[in-house]
Amino acid sequence: MVLSLAWIAVMLIAGTLWVRRDIAAYARFQTQSDTIDRQRLYRRWLIESFAVLGGASVFSLWLADALWPFTGFPSAFAPASRLLQSDGSISGDQWLPIAIGLFFGMVISVAIKWRQIKKSLAPGAGPDQALIPRNRREATLALLLSLNAGFSEELFFRLALPLLLLQVTGSLTLALVLSILAFGLAHAHYGWKGVLATTAAGALLTLYYLHHGSLLRVMTAHAVINITAFFVRPAIADLILSRKAPRWALAAS
Repeated sequence: MVLSLAWIAVMLIAGTLWVRRDIAAYARFQTQSDTIDRQRLYRRWLIESFAVLGGASVFSLWLADALWPFTGFPSAFAPASRLLQSDGSISGDQWLPIAIGLFFGMVISVAIKWRQIKKSLAPGAGPDQALIPRNRREATLALLLSLNAGFSEELFFRLALPLLLLQVTGSLTLALVLSILAFGLAHAHYGWKGVLATTAAGALLTLYYLHHGSLLRVMTAHAVINITAFFVRPAIADLILSRKAPRWALAAS
């Protein structure tokens, strides 16, 4: 217990320093136009996040007696999972009218909100706008960064940290809430709006994880969210607003 408390204190201090440095680095990144400098920061974030979060996850899981035998969904999370399980089910003959209704509802909503949708797709719409790759080399690094975030962040914030906090506090609810808040604060370089958005996303990912019980699923979902933000949405914006292919699909350097 003493070692676990000491490790949490170390992570709190080191995490605070790391986030403060990231805030400064991201502010600098937003002003950079040279792709070599941008690629250097992409690589630094990729290597550091994998090493730091991966290492912290392994040590935290060891302290929580969950490193071996490793399971993507520990039995300690079972009470929360049972609360999210629903006994209700939809029969096969009910899916078709539901799907048709959802489809036409989406079409009508898009038609009504078309101008707002175009505005939301415009450049500068989100705090992570600067991370959108500008050429193929940046795109490769951004893709690796997205995949790594799905792996290392979910391993730490969805599994390792909650388990360690549960061991120390004895409360699963408190452990999950603190982990969600830590996930949001870890993205402080996006500003307070980004912290709120990532905290909300962390809460949804936690619910998704507890409901399905699969760490791989939530890792994949996280990676898909990042890939959508860095590639899919900008590509759609380029096609709709300027009728051209994305910059990263054309530029090679």
